[in-house]
Amino acid sequence: MPPVLGPSSDLSPQSSNGQFVFFERLPVSAFTIVMGFSGLALVWVKVYRISWLPEFSQFMANAIGLLGFILFVLFMFFYLTKWVRYPDLVRAEWLHPVKSSFFATVPVSLALLATVAVGQFAPLALPFWALGAVLQVFVMILVLNAWIHREALQPAHASPVWFIPAVANVVIPLAGVPLGYLELSWWFFAVGMLFWGVLLTLVLARLLFVQPSFPESLVPTFCIFLAPPAVGLVSWVLLTKQYADGRSLDVVGQLLFGIAIFFAIFLLSQTRRFAQLPFYLSWWAFSFPTAAFAMACLIYLGFTTHPAMTALAATSVALTTVLIIWLFLRTAWAILKRDPKLIE
Repeated sequence: MPPVLGPSSDLSPQSSNGQFVFFERLPVSAFTIVMGFSGLALVWVKVYRISWLPEFSQFMANAIGLLGFILFVLFMFFYLTKWVRYPDLVRAEWLHPVKSSFFATVPVSLALLATVAVGQFAPLALPFWALGAVLQVFVMILVLNAWIHREALQPAHASPVWFIPAVANVVIPLAGVPLGYLELSWWFFAVGMLFWGVLLTLVLARLLFVQPSFPESLVPTFCIFLAPPAVGLVSWVLLTKQYADGRSLDVVGQLLFGIAIFFAIFLLSQTRRFAQLPFYLSWWAFSFPTAAFAMACLIYLGFTTHPAMTALAATSVALTTVLIIWLFLRTAWAILKRDPKLIE
């Protein structure tokens, strides 16, 4: 059985001169960094729109959004270079039962950057969204076919990472609705919610009943559980045109936010376990889900005036910002130290 996740001869962290070069053999999972910064930019856009610290929040939204664009271009350049120079490494990632799911982070990054662009860099919004939507369908179909027809696939390979290729469809409406593609956005939302239910069942069954136990390099991906209900709420409010007009959020929105709160509590209960883990690139799995949860809290705040909700929203924004800045600094330090765990 292929390893669930870990280093292999095909994905050696050593370059030809014996030195670890992160950008030379950039793992496709590095695009989770773009997702994290794009999500954080959207959080600060929402903070600006509800008039919290207007000048500071506008600066944060613009700066973080621009950084997300720069990182995406940089990573695309290095990954395409890797594809040309080391096609066997790219092929090994694609054939891996877990790492292959990270190819969907590219279209998801495009869709999130398109959402950022709607408010900050408008001319880029439509081309980024259209390319992201097309690639999302393409990658989703390819990955689903690989899961179905890959004979070596085992229950032990199931992980929250599997949510990315299919469930990430719920990200597409974030820019699709403002750009006027309502019906297409509904389709992506429906497909994403369908696979959320299916894959959530499979992944929980693997965690509960399948041995060997989950490898520590994948433990940070538990945070991905938080993303579908949180992003689902944001997309649902957009699709159903529910805005902060004084009326209550509908029952589907309440259910999605309630599920997001549950997973947030569950993840908090795992804090001690997370703190004992060494640093892997998979730690970036905390970034976009926590940003999505902060967005969900800010959206929910538009339907209630309860002080507890205001406190939760403010706390989630602050914690998400600090977390992603820490992840960025910690990753930069690991790159400088040539830490081989960055591509495990």
